[in-house]
Parts: sequence; C-alpha cells; structure tokens
Amino acid sequence: MSVTTLAVLVVPVAIITALLLARPVSARTADEGGLRKDLRQRFGPEFDRVTARHHGDPKAAERELGARLRHFRGLRLKDLSEPERAQYRAQWDGLQEQFVDCPGAVAAKANLLLNRLATSRGFPAESRALQFEALSVHHPEEVEGARLLDAAAHQAGTGTGTEAGDAETMRHAMVAGRALFDVLIAPPAHTPPSPHAAHHIPS
Repeated sequence: MSVTTLAVLVVPVAIITALLLARPVSARTADEGGLRKDLRQRFGPEFDRVTARHHGDPKAAERELGARLRHFRGLRLKDLSEPERAQYRAQWDGLQEQFVDCPGAVAAKANLLLNRLATSRGFPAESRALQFEALSVHHPEEVEGARLLDAAAHQAGTGTGTEAGDAETMRHAMVAGRALFDVLIAPPAHTPPSPHAAHHIPS
C-alpha cells in the first residue's frame, strides 16, 4: 500500500474520530449552559447570591441549586384556612402598630411570626437555614426579605449599631419580610399587592 493511499484512508478516520470525541464535550457544554440559564431564570437573584458565596463560581452554584431544587421541589405545602389567614394578618398588623415604640423587639417578633407561618405552610422547621433553602425554591424573589428580617432580629438581640441606624434597618427588614409574608398567606392563584405600596411601616 502506497503512502498516498494510506494517507487517504487514515486522515478521514482521524477526522471522524476527533469529531466523535469532541461532540460529547460540545453537547455537555451546551447542556451546562442550558442548565445555568434555567436555574438563573428560576432562582433569579438567589442564583447570584449563591454564586457570590461560592466566590463567583457559577458551576458550584449550579450544583448547590440543582441539589436544592431536587430536594425541595416536591415539598408538600399546606394551604391556610381563611380564619388562619385573618389571624396571621391581625398579628402582623398589630406588630406594625407597635413598631415606632420598639422597632427591635417588633422585628424580632415579626421574624418569629414569619418563621411560624412558613412552618405552618409546610416548610422545614428544623433550622432557619434549611427553611430558607426550601423557600428559595418556591419563592426565590421573596426569600431574601426573610433573611433580612432574620438578620435584623439577631441584630436587635445583640444590640449592635446606633439607635437611629437600628430603627431604619428594622423598618427596611419589616418591609422586606412582609413581601414573603403576603405570598405565604395569599389564597391559591392570588397575587398579593406589593408590600411597598400596601403596607407602610412608620418611621
């Protein structure tokens, strides 16, 4: 067999082999890109928060959020009866009325109330961290408000910061936490009004 004939046979085989080897890599890259897009669309700002916690590594964020989605997507959530909704609303509204006199104490009580509401809806009660993870799957846009309220409640408990700064922090946390509160007490297929427009926390 001549060198020319051998080259004619070997080169196409080499090219085909290279294409076959490269194809899974390209497909895998496309799959990863599609997964990242899906997770970013589903989790919104939560995707960016988790990516930042992983020092800007989106693949690490994908692994964490993918596992979180598999774990909590099928969570059996419970609906509230109308009397239960009315009771929760009355409790939160009562706290808002007390805010000016004791913002730190009110934020702490609101944090406990939001935790109790989430638990009654069927979200994990073992720890707040686990509860936040589950909430991020079902309410990714509002879960950060719950984190802010939880952090403000801890700040109130430790007494850190200036008095004026504390009051503003607590007010902001209450407004942010109310967004999740409204979603959790809303009847099925009901979109609650914006808490920024409907619920004013006095300064």
